[in-house]
Amino acid sequence: MTAIKTPADCQTKDDVRAEIDRLDAELLALFAQRHRYVTRMAQIKTDPHEARDPVRIEAVINKIRDRSLALDLDEDQAELVWRTLIDWNINYEKGIIAARRRE
Repeated sequence: MTAIKTPADCQTKDDVRAEIDRLDAELLALFAQRHRYVTRMAQIKTDPHEARDPVRIEAVINKIRDRSLALDLDEDQAELVWRTLIDWNINYEKGIIAARRRE
C-alpha cells in the first residue's frame, strides 16, 4: 500500500492527482453509504411530500456551512454541493415512495 501524501508532500502533478483520485474513491464510498440511508428513509416515509422537509434542509445546510468554516473550506461551495445532493435525494425519495404507493 502506498503511503498517503499530504498536499505539501506532493512534488508533482501526478502526486497531486494520485491523492485526489484516492480521495475521490473514499468520497464515492461515503456517498454510496449515505445513499443507502436515503434509500432506507424512502422506505420508511409513506407520502412523497415527506421527501422535502425545509426545516431539516436548512438545519443540514447550517451545519455544513459551520463545519466548512471550521475546516477552512469555502462555505458557499460546500452549500452548493449539499443543496445539489439534497435535491437529488428528494427526487429519488419521491420516486421510490410514489412507486410503492402505485403497487
